[in-house]
Amino acid sequence: MFSHTSQHTKLHKTILRGEEQPALQKCKDCCSLYHCPFCGPEMFKPTIKSKCLKHLLGHRRRAIRHKEFFIFKCHLKCRTAPHFHCVSCTSTFMRKDGFLKHLAMCESKKPKVTVVELKSEESLPAPDLHLTASEAGSTEEMPVSEGHRSLISEGAQKIRRRKANFEQHLCPKRAVSEETVSQGPSHSETADQNFTGEGGVIEKQVRTEDPTISPVDEGDPSMVDLSVVDHNVTETTISNSAEADVAIQTLVNEMFSGHTSVESTIPQRSRSDAQDLCPFCGLMLHRKNLQVHLRRKHPDEVSNQEKPASAQGKNPKQQRLPLRQQQKITMESEIRDVFRHCIRFPVPISASVIADELVDSVSETRCITVLTRWSQCDLERGVKLRFSQRWTLLCKHNTIEHVLPSGTSSHIEKELLSCHSPSGTVHAVIREEAGHQYLEVWGQNGLEKTLDLTALNKHGKVYEDAQFSCLAWSPCEKKLLYVAEKKRVEPSAHSSANEDGGLVLLEEQDKNIYVEDWGEGLMGKSCPVLCVADLNKEAVIIYAGVPPHVSPGQALWAPNGRGVVFVGQWNEPFRLGLKFCSNRRSALYYLDMKGNCECLSAEGVSVSSPRMSPDSCWIVYLQGQVFGPHHQCLRMMLYDMKNRSTSVLVDVVRRAEKGQFAGIYESLPSQCWSADNERIFFSSACENNKAVFSVDRTTERVTQVCRLDALRLDDFGSVQLLAIQKDLMVMSCSSPNQPPCLKVGFLSSVDQAEDMQLCNVGGADVYEGFDWQPMLITPPSQEENHHFSGLNFGAILLKPYNPPERRKTPLVVNIHGGPHAHFAADWNATAAALTKLGFAVLMVNYRGSTGFGQDGIESLLGNIGNQDVKDVHRAVLWTLQNETTLDPDRVAVMGGSHGGFLACHLVGQYPDFYRACAARNPVINAATLLGTSDIVDWRYFSVGLQYDFDRLPTSQSLISMLEKSPIIHAAQIRAPVLLMLGGRDRRVSAHQGLELYRALKSRSTPVRLLWYSDEGHSLSKVNTQSDCFLNIVLWFKEHLN
Repeated sequence: MFSHTSQHTKLHKTILRGEEQPALQKCKDCCSLYHCPFCGPEMFKPTIKSKCLKHLLGHRRRAIRHKEFFIFKCHLKCRTAPHFHCVSCTSTFMRKDGFLKHLAMCESKKPKVTVVELKSEESLPAPDLHLTASEAGSTEEMPVSEGHRSLISEGAQKIRRRKANFEQHLCPKRAVSEETVSQGPSHSETADQNFTGEGGVIEKQVRTEDPTISPVDEGDPSMVDLSVVDHNVTETTISNSAEADVAIQTLVNEMFSGHTSVESTIPQRSRSDAQDLCPFCGLMLHRKNLQVHLRRKHPDEVSNQEKPASAQGKNPKQQRLPLRQQQKITMESEIRDVFRHCIRFPVPISASVIADELVDSVSETRCITVLTRWSQCDLERGVKLRFSQRWTLLCKHNTIEHVLPSGTSSHIEKELLSCHSPSGTVHAVIREEAGHQYLEVWGQNGLEKTLDLTALNKHGKVYEDAQFSCLAWSPCEKKLLYVAEKKRVEPSAHSSANEDGGLVLLEEQDKNIYVEDWGEGLMGKSCPVLCVADLNKEAVIIYAGVPPHVSPGQALWAPNGRGVVFVGQWNEPFRLGLKFCSNRRSALYYLDMKGNCECLSAEGVSVSSPRMSPDSCWIVYLQGQVFGPHHQCLRMMLYDMKNRSTSVLVDVVRRAEKGQFAGIYESLPSQCWSADNERIFFSSACENNKAVFSVDRTTERVTQVCRLDALRLDDFGSVQLLAIQKDLMVMSCSSPNQPPCLKVGFLSSVDQAEDMQLCNVGGADVYEGFDWQPMLITPPSQEENHHFSGLNFGAILLKPYNPPERRKTPLVVNIHGGPHAHFAADWNATAAALTKLGFAVLMVNYRGSTGFGQDGIESLLGNIGNQDVKDVHRAVLWTLQNETTLDPDRVAVMGGSHGGFLACHLVGQYPDFYRACAARNPVINAATLLGTSDIVDWRYFSVGLQYDFDRLPTSQSLISMLEKSPIIHAAQIRAPVLLMLGGRDRRVSAHQGLELYRALKSRSTPVRLLWYSDEGHSLSKVNTQSDCFLNIVLWFKEHLN
């Protein structure tokens, strides 16, 4: 059945350690496809990577988990039939049952002695002792050596002491006095001591090298039998007497339930509904099954946690606290490890082509250098790190022939902004160190120039955010354009105004005047100015001529460097929150060197993302409406620099057919034009996915460039375009079970997308062990919005492959904030970690989410707290109906901001359905939030009311806000609620969560509040994310069990 050799060798290729993934590489010998590492080509034909990955998932489902190893079934030519390889030796087995028995025997060569039964001399004559050796279910008797006889004597002595202690523990009135035993007694002496008087059935685990004492069960004595097997831990046979059952049950109750033992020898039955958690895996079991579970599943852990029996007999409460602490420590360690594994994957944030050189003019071979920047979380230090990678591509006729290794990554330290010059010869960096900001210029010979921007004292802090910041080289590569805060001079009797207009002079009486800023995430940013650093003169100039009622940002150089084009945000009559809001009044302006400013776009609209074509003849930008939904479907506008005319290139999509282009919902990439100035490329949400599209400047036709099936990207749910330069596209691809990876490829024509070749150049090549599926759900007729009928919404379900034995999988409903946001089928560290910990995760894109057309967004206005709540609950019911492996009795809900608003609504409107809730910075009372939020306009539009800057609240409007708030359902909430609040949140005040906290505390509803005093609305710091995740999982495990 198997072949065996005693020599230990290295691990076979079908044995992987921990989370190690099988090596999957493109074949370079017989084909250009992928081979299965566990099957021969005659067993599994080479195929594309996506199909090979799915095939490997089947291997993983059939693999054997042994300690830290995954043992896959081998279909290679080691043997003629499929088989398993042993971890400890070179044995191979075809049958799984025989292999499992062999694994148990093959872990250690040292024999282990086990006391099975004890019987008095009076009831049975003393026979010759034998040792039993077992292998693969067969037994063989062997004579006992003198060394083993001494071990028997020592084991019998310890058994006697354990029996006496348990008798004293169970029946104090019948306590057995201890006898002093000298070291190394003879076999006969030991037998006389142990076989005298009444005894009990003893369960004992003895190691030859470490004879530690373990808990025992009391019963009647019987005969002695010893076994020698190749196990680290062996168990004994137990006689099923009534007193033994009482001992086991009493010990389990004391260890895990907190009950004290009853001084009675009469067996008492425990309640059938009494349950306790396993201290090692967190599984909830009946007390009568807990002891059996510990023996079968955790023998090693139990032996490591045991204390001397005398300590247990004297004070059982002393062991209760360490066990509970050990349970918590073990569970927390597992949760942290899983979250660390999922959050450690780097995420690409930008890419650019910095060099393009002709290597061979005959073969037209080019050498292209791509610079990519990544973000990565370091959980040990609690920081987000940034690093860069360079990739060298050898290309011929718009085809990538080779990708040269990138080498090691370079850590980016204290860098705010960076930009390569158009020629690629120099690189500009704005860096902050020791309270000073520096402008550095790097060239081929190292650092060429440095300007201390703080010492020049022309402006305040440089902006690095996504709403205002920029860093752009002039066409002559002698000037740099950026945005900074206007300089404010402290009050002084001798201060004077600066001639360039870059200073704001403060009088003595103005030192306490209130200064507005742009709200959440932009605190301290109030009056931005356009700055130009002249590298030849080593001076900074503040651009004059910007209208005082606008705040400039997102600037770029006009053709020939004769002026700048920028987006001006309206700051009158007062500033509203700008982050996550694409509905703020703004316009596109042109400012020349003489200070003349001209508006290029329409008035009364919202403008963002201006992008200049390579020939400097065209500008595309995004345009939306002012007020209304805070995030919306946008138009793409085209401005002709020569004719000074504007036209609509891509209009707002009201509704889209299934799988078709659904509109533009996010900013354009910094490099989005094709080399021929004819096409613009961008990424956008489309139902539950994110895809890359292009629009033809002449025909205005929108085409999905990277169809997942056409480019063999069907395993990816999200494709994000980072940059396109000279028709070389750099994209980030991911899915819920695949972390981001970087792919590059040339695209010469939209009609030839199927011929595009993509190369993987970076990122994680990992396939996590769980499944996901997107869903489109149609609400029933009674839940239709009659003003926007026929709308669908989406959801994404993540499920673990191997649910816990004999139990259905608990479901966690994850709800996004916004509400005008989107869950794409991309990598989500929180959802992935929850799934790896045994939860199924349902991420819902309710009506009002982006990616489904403008009608879906507008359908939510005036219907918050009703339509969105019903959509989420409908998605949960639909999922439970179609997925029978999910447990309808263990459903939890979580979300942040508007997602927390919906989570609290759900536990209030469906109090008997949801078992636990976790909410981050939730909206609890929209009426009281009106005066504290930085987006006061959304407070009105969300309940269906109009807003203007001079509007005052009325009793009717406040009543409408209150009626749509979760606080009115607080009295019905029975599910335990975990609240996580940021003390510096400007979007949703932390007092919102405190309001619900007090309401639940006063009604004795289980509630816990976590307060992060230095966090804002997003709770985005690494340490905060880790702490929130740990507490959420512990909260769900406690209350879902």
